[in-house]
Amino acid sequence: MILNNLLIGNTSQLSYFFPEENFIKVSSRNLDLENFSTKKWNRIFICFGESRKFISDINLHDDINFYLTIKVIDALKECCQSIVVYSSCELWNKYEGQISLDLDFNFYSSPYTQSKYKLSKYILSNQNKYSNVFILYPFNFNSVYRSQNFLFGKIFDSIINKKVVEIGDTYFYRDIVHPKYIVDESITVNSHKLIGSGRKVYVNDFIRDLYKHFDLKYEDYVVEDCDKFNEYSKKNEYYLKSNICTYTYKQLLEDTIQDIKSNMK
Repeated sequence: MILNNLLIGNTSQLSYFFPEENFIKVSSRNLDLENFSTKKWNRIFICFGESRKFISDINLHDDINFYLTIKVIDALKECCQSIVVYSSCELWNKYEGQISLDLDFNFYSSPYTQSKYKLSKYILSNQNKYSNVFILYPFNFNSVYRSQNFLFGKIFDSIINKKVVEIGDTYFYRDIVHPKYIVDESITVNSHKLIGSGRKVYVNDFIRDLYKHFDLKYEDYVVEDCDKFNEYSKKNEYYLKSNICTYTYKQLLEDTIQDIKSNMK
């Protein structure tokens, strides 16, 4: 018998890129854990989370990213073969250059990073209890489902709707992948893992290439204000340690273009 996979967080960025076949996708709100725990699952993906930077109730980061996540894991870990939960590469955002799981966490503190640190540290410190729980630490990923409170949410909205947007400094490097790649890796992973490309992308070049593909002139649609819009307060240029490029710039551009095209009217 083929067991279904359960995805919790059906409006998360990642959820839209999981297959439909053999995947049951549900909301994290009003979650009936007792009901789900009576079934047998292949793999459970915990995709919900709080990542907003500018919210008044910063306790939401801990409430959702730690307390609710652990509650779900504890309720369901015995009824599945494995659970995948998402942390963040930002737990290494004080480093410059290559990073790997061998390095200690070292990050600029924020409600978001603290909540992801608590989650990761708690699971790693209780490996006997959570032996079938895999923590994934994705590098930067963006899709058309990204909120316009974020840089690429603005950019995608600008391209799709031909709108002028104001952004901050994008003249730096990042290890960037598309959610589609994160999902592909998530489905087959069998250990804790950093998921990135192993290479750095110059963010401003990437943005300009997107506008260029859609025959739009960057200068006509983007107003830069580095003082007013500080998209990234810390610009340490860290990336996945890898001898090979696991996800090429060409793939990133193609996946992002297809994502944008699929949401154009």
